[in-house]
Amino acid sequence: MLKENFAQTGALLKINLRRDGVKLLAWFLILVGLLVGYAYKIGTLFAGAKAIATLIATLRTPAMIAIMGYIPDQQPMTEAIIYSSEMVVFMSLFAGLASILISVPATRGAEEAGLVELLRAKAVGHQAFIAAAWLENFLFNGLLLLATGLGLQLAAMDGANSAGNWLLAALIAGSGLLFGSLGILAAQLTREARTATSYGLAALGLAYLLRMVLDVSHHQANWWSLLGWPEQAGVYYRNNGWPIVWQVLALVLVLVAAMALNAQRDLNGGLIAVRPGKTTSRFLRGPLTALVKSDQRSFWSWLLAAVVIGLMYGSIFNHIAAIITANPLMQQIVSAGKQQQAVTQLILNFLTLLSVVLAVLGTIRGQLLLNHLDLDAHKGYLELYFARPISRLRVFSSYLGWSLLNAWLVLAAGLAGLYWGSAAVMKQPLALKYFVRIFSGYFLPVAVLVIVSALLVAWAPRWRQLGLVYTGVGFVLMYFRSLLKLPTWVVQLVPYGWVRQVPLKTINGATVLSLIVISLVGIGLAYWGYRRRDQNFN
Repeated sequence: MLKENFAQTGALLKINLRRDGVKLLAWFLILVGLLVGYAYKIGTLFAGAKAIATLIATLRTPAMIAIMGYIPDQQPMTEAIIYSSEMVVFMSLFAGLASILISVPATRGAEEAGLVELLRAKAVGHQAFIAAAWLENFLFNGLLLLATGLGLQLAAMDGANSAGNWLLAALIAGSGLLFGSLGILAAQLTREARTATSYGLAALGLAYLLRMVLDVSHHQANWWSLLGWPEQAGVYYRNNGWPIVWQVLALVLVLVAAMALNAQRDLNGGLIAVRPGKTTSRFLRGPLTALVKSDQRSFWSWLLAAVVIGLMYGSIFNHIAAIITANPLMQQIVSAGKQQQAVTQLILNFLTLLSVVLAVLGTIRGQLLLNHLDLDAHKGYLELYFARPISRLRVFSSYLGWSLLNAWLVLAAGLAGLYWGSAAVMKQPLALKYFVRIFSGYFLPVAVLVIVSALLVAWAPRWRQLGLVYTGVGFVLMYFRSLLKLPTWVVQLVPYGWVRQVPLKTINGATVLSLIVISLVGIGLAYWGYRRRDQNFN
């Protein structure tokens, strides 16, 4: 029975690795490059006691704790402890993201494309697809563990030890494998790969937000979050291995649940029933209305998630303000008006970093939607349009327009939640103009990155995921630009870097004009390429 259920798992694994080779390599190089590269550079970037003291003071602010994670306050600070405090949460988040984007297409994506039905006509086991997807995740995260552990060993940071190096690598790889397994579980709940991906990303985002709130308010309880477990290990100073045990137990439970659900459901079905729509609807008369109708569940899910993320971040603004107002020396030498100015300036500096998070969230939403222009073509959905007198321009503009609108709406929803959350906890909330400035500043950079995905879909659809990779690189550059002391020209390699001072400063006219020109040229080239290509061109 066991042999029959998992028959041909090895063959399916080879197919997965061949299909996802580029994606796996890209994620592997990004994750290992960040982990090992920063380990080598941290001693150079923060040479001397004064530089380290300044960095520690920055990392212990509530804003940085919310973003990066908790930094211990009762331990002698070394390069290794600082490194682990900065990287363990952040890289666990990225490993989880990569694993979800690997596992869902390998399970629900393959089923949605009809590959599972085709292959099950042969001697392929009922659980073989799940097993192959999990093994693909296992190999990816296992190689990530080995490369990171060896890289940290060779980096030889001050205060590092072998146990800490391998524990850090194992925690990050374990987080990736756990969230990849959650992605496989989400694939059993719904019949659409798009919705399954949303469920997996929602679980990842919820874990991050829960960890953020607990780290700021009561960090001892952050074990309630899956992304709080790596922090509980106390890498390099406690080297507690119990979080690894928790990850393994949770992983087994999730995987068993996924297989049990897979055994119970029908092929091409999900445990969560899909509400049947009308057989005839005025919203199905064209590509735009049909896209809006079919995407409505994801549309509201992304907007709600963006608002919740904004609310959670906004809810810690009072802790940032307390740094100034609770300082006795500051109260003695600075007037109340000056204190409020200092609070505003501190929060605005935090917003320059936080606005990138919301912009990336909106960009990813737009890029994922735009990629469906190619995915829907391969599934045969677009043939229904082209069988009627509907031009390629109309189809292309419908997908691109809806993708851009969604990207902007998710950005706006996140900023609205941020404003409401901060207004609820602050005695003197930030003026609305700063949030409007963020939206107007990131409006065009978000559009440029979505158009980059349109260019890839039009000219090289097989490489369409590079749009998401480019966005991820932009996020890393903006996120670490101060810590890594990156030069301006490096930061400006991504559109976000052109507006890096927002909301401290308004975006200048030359930058706006340049981004508009780039956007228009990009749209023109993307449509030209899409008009010339075959629908199933790779």
